[in-house]
Amino acid sequence: MSRKRKSTFGLRLDQLADIFALAAKDKAPTEADRADKRLAEMLRRHLTEVMPGKSLLFSASSEVSATRQCDLTSLAGWSLLQVLFSPESSVNQLQAVKEASKRLTTRSVSETERAVATTIYHAAIASCLVHHDKKITQHSYDKLDESFALLIEKKWMAQKFIELFSHARRICQSKRRKK
Repeated sequence: MSRKRKSTFGLRLDQLADIFALAAKDKAPTEADRADKRLAEMLRRHLTEVMPGKSLLFSASSEVSATRQCDLTSLAGWSLLQVLFSPESSVNQLQAVKEASKRLTTRSVSETERAVATTIYHAAIASCLVHHDKKITQHSYDKLDESFALLIEKKWMAQKFIELFSHARRICQSKRRKK
């Protein structure tokens, strides 16, 4: 018995637990932590850019404008964040954001860019549900609920998106119950 105590330098179990807890807090950031930080920063950067310009939305907007007949010039001076979270954003504007983001998910070269485009895609859908009670996708309410739930769980997701996706989930769940 004394041999076990020597191996722990006479520390009690609760003292050892405290030491282990401190060591766990001091660990260096992992690659996943760094990736989460990069994702959060890229999302913030794209959301706060004033359009038009070289924003995430407008790199694909010419194709969207032609197919949707949406006057994207009405978004000039707005940030993507304003478009996604403003009740004044029209269904057509949100549809344009969704379509541009959808195209970017297939064109993105990095996983980070794809994740940001996917988040913006789903945010446009969620915003339209929340602010206009309109579904701008062929995905079922079940599938949308599932996608919003997965996005909410991302460590890098901004609180504002978590709230939007949570609200959209409640709408999806109520629409499912009505069927």
